[in-house]
Amino acid sequence: MIKYSNTDVRVADILKRMQKAMPEIKRQIEVYNKRIKSGSRLKSPTAISRNV
Repeated sequence: MIKYSNTDVRVADILKRMQKAMPEIKRQIEVYNKRIKSGSRLKSPTAISRNV
């Protein structure tokens, strides 16, 4: 983690990283919206067994 003494620099760095991530986030939202429209929201849940 980078430590900043200047708030403006810190905010600018955060905004730059968010802009890099936005295309992937938008793509994931599109995929989710398509699944909702098609009627299959999520994969069927996986049963987890616990071995004791």
